[in-house]
Amino acid sequence: MLSINMLIQYDNNPESIERIVFIDDRYQTCFLINIFDASFPIAKEVKEVEGNLDIGSAKIIERDPWALLLNENDISKKARLAQEKAWTVVKQLLECDVDKLLSPNRRNTVINRIADNMGINPKTVAKYLKRYWKRGMYPDALLPDFRNKGCKGQERQSGERKRGRPRKSKQVVGEGINIDEEIKGIFRIAAQKYYETKKNVSVKFAYEQMIKEFFREELEESPEKLPTYTQFLYWIRKEQNLSQEIIRRTGKRNFDLSYRPLLGSATNEVRSPLEKVQIDATVADVYLTSEFGNRGKESRNWIIGRPILYFCKCVYSSMIVGFHVGLEGPNFEQARLALMNTVEDKVEFCKRFDIDIVESQWPTAHLPSCIVADRAELLSNASNVLTEKLNIRIENSGSWRGDLKSLIERQFGLFSDGVVKPMLPGAVDKDFGKRGTRDHRLSGKLTLSEFKKIIINYILYFNNHYVLENYVMDEEMIRAGVEPIPIKLWEWGMQNRAGRLRAISKELLMLNLLPEGTATVTESGIKFKNIYYGSDLALKEQWFVQARYKKSWKIPVKYDPRNLSELYIQGIHDNGFERCYLLKHQSRYENKAMEDINYLQEYEKMQKNGYKQNELKAKVDLIEAVEKIVKNAEKEAKAEGVKESNNKRIKDIKEHRKVEQEKLYQQEKNSFQNRKKERKEKQTTVIPMSVVSNDDLQLLKSMQKKGIAKREE
Repeated sequence: MLSINMLIQYDNNPESIERIVFIDDRYQTCFLINIFDASFPIAKEVKEVEGNLDIGSAKIIERDPWALLLNENDISKKARLAQEKAWTVVKQLLECDVDKLLSPNRRNTVINRIADNMGINPKTVAKYLKRYWKRGMYPDALLPDFRNKGCKGQERQSGERKRGRPRKSKQVVGEGINIDEEIKGIFRIAAQKYYETKKNVSVKFAYEQMIKEFFREELEESPEKLPTYTQFLYWIRKEQNLSQEIIRRTGKRNFDLSYRPLLGSATNEVRSPLEKVQIDATVADVYLTSEFGNRGKESRNWIIGRPILYFCKCVYSSMIVGFHVGLEGPNFEQARLALMNTVEDKVEFCKRFDIDIVESQWPTAHLPSCIVADRAELLSNASNVLTEKLNIRIENSGSWRGDLKSLIERQFGLFSDGVVKPMLPGAVDKDFGKRGTRDHRLSGKLTLSEFKKIIINYILYFNNHYVLENYVMDEEMIRAGVEPIPIKLWEWGMQNRAGRLRAISKELLMLNLLPEGTATVTESGIKFKNIYYGSDLALKEQWFVQARYKKSWKIPVKYDPRNLSELYIQGIHDNGFERCYLLKHQSRYENKAMEDINYLQEYEKMQKNGYKQNELKAKVDLIEAVEKIVKNAEKEAKAEGVKESNNKRIKDIKEHRKVEQEKLYQQEKNSFQNRKKERKEKQTTVIPMSVVSNDDLQLLKSMQKKGIAKREE
């Protein structure tokens, strides 16, 4: 099935690659743009595109030629400013009806209107829009190609000439000033200090207070150097979100109670699968045990506490599209691993846990357009990567938004109180703490990986069989006889309203969702978290030889905390990663999550400490034994005394050594002969009857009689 942002190459021509920028809700027409030429998108029938894929004249490509795999530190200030300027324009375009942007006749009207409002050339607006579509449809796609321009190593500075439309009254008040980053910073401070308060003051009042505090000198001496009220007002309207403005001026509670639009249930807010995904976390009601506590029968005696469970749920279909289980959080670092799982191939993912499925059982492997998150997990500075890098809109469910949180919270309740929890050893009992009840913490038997397997099986049950009693269907669904089961709702939505699915390259996803760490190139391998890796490039370029010959060095890497079998070095290849693999002697870490490895390493450390205690005791015993022998030797040497000079003693070493060898040889020979004689005597010794006592004879006769009688019976 086609999806937005998918890349299609025709006839294996590297210059004939098109990106899907839109698919209609009926899954009949799609719009594609050539990612290399200067054209706008063109319309094609979905059947035509799929037909070309079926016959092999076209193919889907995974690697995006325009994917910019850059860290923020690699982006110059000038490039970032240019990207922000372009994104401001494109955001206004994206707020328009998409049909107008895709229609050649209506598109120019929209472009001209926005160009006029912002005081820029319509050709610039069109250039920004095409660049956004061609290069991946996310904000950083608008980064300029500064690396392809001249003046290497030199940064070009903006001139002093005033940008934008000239003032009509410039003869009286001057031409005005350009709004640079410093002025924008002052605008932000003034807006927060004077406008975004609960005093309900006007923008004009905030502007006047800003002039008084920050531009008093210019007001007196050079009024033409003042930012204008129009510039301040434009910035306020461009930067400020209306809902956020109301929240800051009236309070969050008042907004939710008085201003928030009441548009029905959460499912009625979306029209297609993955248009919106809810994500939340809870502490699972079960105590787990360690997989590595003692590498054997005693490992499950180590109680490691309750895991944190993350679910990602499609609002439209109620399908669970991703999950994560860990021992940390709730936080953004763990939440984005759940989001990473939404884009993973679920067949391959389940294989890691020895669970075999077919794609139709869990057919979710795309990026959502919007994420609804509780205030704790994603509403942090780190979550900006989702909005700025992946163009995912984030909504906060909030404590007063029960309609948005209800779906995911019901999911936790269903898991905890439904079919699964009663069967789990170590499950939290509501009666815990009452007199006579057993401490459920001591009943824990499951490990983290076993709990993950249970979650996967639960998700497969829920997605494919659970009947949603309170799902509100529209008329089309009712007429089509759609069953209120997540997989049936998903399939119907994909066939009839599939225009919101978004594809993304694996490299871009890893860059923005996987956490970053620092590894060390050593003579023994690439060291990360005390684990050693190798790579084809490192061997080819002799990194390990260099590390031994010179010294080790640090490199930035990306890693997946759920599976540390591989590392990824960024920036080695053009727009790609260099894969690092575990060295053979590190195979015990294969397919292990970071939590598992941390426990394993802690256990090994504890084991070594125990071994060292035994070693220390043995070493003390050794020291005592040696001291005893030495002390005895010194005592005998002292009693014997020294009767020869030192020179003679040294001179006779060779002779004395020869005598010692002869005596040792004779001693060993005599010892061997004595042992041989003893063995021979033992073999030929006969015990005479006279030495056998009468009591022994009577006992022997008695036993013989009993044996004969037994045989006759």
